[in-house]
Amino acid sequence: MKKFLIKISYTVLPVWLLLVGMVVYLWATNDNSGDLMRLGLIDGGSEYTDSILNTDVLHDFYHQSLDDDSLMRLDTCDVVVIGDSFSHGGGVSKTCDFVNYLAHDGNLKVTLFTPGGDAQASPVQMAFDALNLGVIDSTHVKNLVVQEVERYLVSRHGGFVNNNTSLPRPQASQQAAEKPKDSSPLLRVKDYVFYHLFGKNPIYTARLSRPMFGGKQPDMLYFYKDDVNMGFDLSADQQQAIVYSYRQLINLAREKGVNLVLLIACDKYDLYQDFIIDNPYPTKTLNEDLEQWMAPEIDRFVFAKRVLLPFVEQGVKDVYLFNDTHWSPASSRLIAAEIIPKLK
Repeated sequence: MKKFLIKISYTVLPVWLLLVGMVVYLWATNDNSGDLMRLGLIDGGSEYTDSILNTDVLHDFYHQSLDDDSLMRLDTCDVVVIGDSFSHGGGVSKTCDFVNYLAHDGNLKVTLFTPGGDAQASPVQMAFDALNLGVIDSTHVKNLVVQEVERYLVSRHGGFVNNNTSLPRPQASQQAAEKPKDSSPLLRVKDYVFYHLFGKNPIYTARLSRPMFGGKQPDMLYFYKDDVNMGFDLSADQQQAIVYSYRQLINLAREKGVNLVLLIACDKYDLYQDFIIDNPYPTKTLNEDLEQWMAPEIDRFVFAKRVLLPFVEQGVKDVYLFNDTHWSPASSRLIAAEIIPKLK
């Protein structure tokens, strides 16, 4: 027993103490530093986020999200939003996302619908199922806004089906860049050990041609690796799958008498790619391609890139957040302003 305890004292115990120390350290630092900074554990960022929070931040105006379809069938509201992290407080907080500005600036009753409480499921699939199963119809809901981020269009639409008999409960697995905003210290220790000791940091960096962010690195772009690893060189089958699922959703919404608006959140890399000095990464055109594919229904779409890129070109800083994959509160308001005229 004594030998066993001695062996533990110089093998297991130091590792345990190191992990405890890391948990304590990560608990006290970088808690408010954006999903990119937390994921890659890049130093800095919390001061920048604090400065963003000191701008015009709203209180909560939209209704709390519903994950019970029986409640949705009874809840009459102006707008239901189904989306991913861009609709669930990704960035600074839910008080600053486009859903809250939609409710406030449009003076609308807006409800966020999240079957199963999982923001990682395919928003188009969730919306189709909610319409197809009678959870959302014109009796209770006038407008349906479906938002999804560009990078996962191919993978999400590739799994679309139109014959679910119940609302699916999404798998627990999450896309790395869409982790919950307040990731626990244990998860952050895991990220640190995996990315810094056993793997490659999933955050890429690039130098911009001029300052485009506030903070200490105004000309540095931080973005998630999947921005340049997904959504390129689509096959004919992948293109067809995207078009098919959108048409299925559009036709069903029309049949149910629900006004549908589709919001495409562009990748951070996509928005800033033309401003990267000696850009080593491929040019991303998925937004533009999608506009062409869905030209007959283009009025139903809001493309965030088309809305926000002119402001980047004009020199407006922090259109997207420096330390995060999501757009800023000011951009959320611009997106909401683009959606409101499309509502009934």
